[in-house]
Amino acid sequence: MEEIQVTWIWAIKIWWSWCWRALAWTIPSAFLFGFLGGIVIAVMGIDSSGMLAWSQLIGICIGTFFGIFTLKTVLSKKFNGYRLAIIKTATDKE
Repeated sequence: MEEIQVTWIWAIKIWWSWCWRALAWTIPSAFLFGFLGGIVIAVMGIDSSGMLAWSQLIGICIGTFFGIFTLKTVLSKKFNGYRLAIIKTATDKE
């Protein structure tokens, strides 16, 4: 196994791989949940100003889920013949 030096170019490639995938999942999902939630709230006649905190919390949960999901996906991708790996470096139990 060859270990390479982490450079800004590699960091940007990996960050961009994560970023665009996270946005591609998060934005449509947040829009869909917001749209459907807005329809349900309107049909039920609930005051939407009281739902602001809940909708923000749901948005945070959606963003967090897809951010982690995307990171897991990026960890399995290959970058010009390399892939990211999580390697144990110490034998101490933590």
